[in-house]
Amino acid sequence: MKGLTQHKWLILQALIAALGLGQFGCAAADAAAGECTVDTDCVAGLKCYETRFCVAATVADTPVVIRVSPPSDSGFVVEQFSVTLTGDSQNEARKLVLTEPAVIRGTVTQKNNGLASSIPGTLLAMAPSDVAGRDLTFQATSYSSLKRFPGSDAPQGYELRLQKGQNYALAFWPQSEEIPPHYSTLTAGDSIGQWNLVLPADSELRTLTGKILMGDNKPVVGLSVWLRDEQGQAWSTRGKTDAAGVYAFKVDPTAPPARLVFAPDASTADSATNVLPSGEVAAPLAVTTVVGELPAIHLAELPTLTTTTLHVRGPDGQPVAGAAVRLTMKLADLPDDVTLARLNLAWNGLTDAAGTVQLTVPPLVGDLTVAPPPKSTAARQTLFATSLKAGDVQLELGSRVHVTGTVKDFASRSVPGAEVTLREVEGDGEKPDADGDEATFTATPDAEGNFAVWADPGKYAVWVEPPPRTSLARVMARIDDITADTASTPWHLVLPPPMVLAGVVLTQSGAEVYGVAVDVLAVKVQTPQGTNGRGGRGDTQLGKRPSGTVVLDSHLLGSALSNVSGHFEVLLAPGQVAAE
Repeated sequence: MKGLTQHKWLILQALIAALGLGQFGCAAADAAAGECTVDTDCVAGLKCYETRFCVAATVADTPVVIRVSPPSDSGFVVEQFSVTLTGDSQNEARKLVLTEPAVIRGTVTQKNNGLASSIPGTLLAMAPSDVAGRDLTFQATSYSSLKRFPGSDAPQGYELRLQKGQNYALAFWPQSEEIPPHYSTLTAGDSIGQWNLVLPADSELRTLTGKILMGDNKPVVGLSVWLRDEQGQAWSTRGKTDAAGVYAFKVDPTAPPARLVFAPDASTADSATNVLPSGEVAAPLAVTTVVGELPAIHLAELPTLTTTTLHVRGPDGQPVAGAAVRLTMKLADLPDDVTLARLNLAWNGLTDAAGTVQLTVPPLVGDLTVAPPPKSTAARQTLFATSLKAGDVQLELGSRVHVTGTVKDFASRSVPGAEVTLREVEGDGEKPDADGDEATFTATPDAEGNFAVWADPGKYAVWVEPPPRTSLARVMARIDDITADTASTPWHLVLPPPMVLAGVVLTQSGAEVYGVAVDVLAVKVQTPQGTNGRGGRGDTQLGKRPSGTVVLDSHLLGSALSNVSGHFEVLLAPGQVAAE
């Protein structure tokens, strides 16, 4: 199934069910499926579900959220249903009735701009949901030419479908680089046939200018400069420093205080003659108080650049090809600097077949991180307070930990074809590294259920995904610290007997809806611990962009797709949800 997205695989499952080639979660020939016809066919404490497979007979009350995502062409939108599952939940079919969405249509225009019928861009609406870190997010495209949407009385610039009864924060990201992002709010009590979003006129925007210099008033060319608030939202267009180090950007004068930030422009490549810093100004900038040009930002002069050739070898002495090398330098310690809160330089490289990468850098103290590819036995390494000198530098990496174990089902049968995933976490919760490059390692058990994988030392959430169409549920098997001692202690990962959440997706008129993705989400995750584990804290939102909210999947307990009769069946692992 390699290469299939989760949604595509769910659609394939629904088609198989529609053709009568299989049932929702049961594969008759699967030795690990736990087939049954009566309760006595199951091990003690389990019961037979619909004469098909064994399930947990006793389940603690577990509050969950059922998220339904109808097909994009259905006219319906994502909805969430809060329910409490019990042992008796397996004996009742949940009816999930889709509500008619609030349909918001209109145009996005700019004051005093009679040339554009609608400003092109992306409109994003967000509201909190019952699951922390998972906002309700709806998106629409604003077109430059008006178009007639199905059911609309007149041509409009956009159509945004929302769940009713929510207060939404709206963000509009214009296509034009000359128009700053715009933020507003909307209460979606009902459909609105004409809701026009009017952006400030170009004459109402303020143009702020400044310059960034290095050393003895030497201009820094090629930096992108903009305003960003504490939540990471941009409030201005992006200016770019020119040959004189001067930048200019536009901002709505009603913008809240925001920090001035700068980073290398995407179109500018770092080179020996063009080393670009990133950073931010310490004090938030109040747009309304700016008079004239912004104060110049003066950066320290960099020492003469030197070329370092880094040779990376593994614990066996062999070159490590394809290792990601990143060097970050904090240019100055700035506790007393009232201007800058952050100032960094960064270089990225990839080792070649000989394990070599060349960096042209200043001889300053920095942090060097080398991350070998997932299949390597060499471990990721970070060297602190490293000053790279000109010439050749030899770096020998330590060894990853050889993690071994078995995957069994609740009746001690092996589960070949499952996938074991180790995902790096920080502290006590499932939170990625600040730079988003958390380590992930995967392994597939053999016919006897044995698996082996090389992993960097660290703290990991261990997930087990059973093979498709088996009567087993995905489970976070444990959170554990991987150390050198782990290699001598095999893991025994056991997939518990599932519980079943079954139901049907209907319209308000009672029509079944086909192809609806049904995800069961935990309101609060219970993270089982390994021998060295310490507590758990759910998932964390990574950031907000027009594409929506990106989160880790620790809250996702199971998924299914409704078939041609609108029915769905999700298998869940009991004990994954913490009590409220």
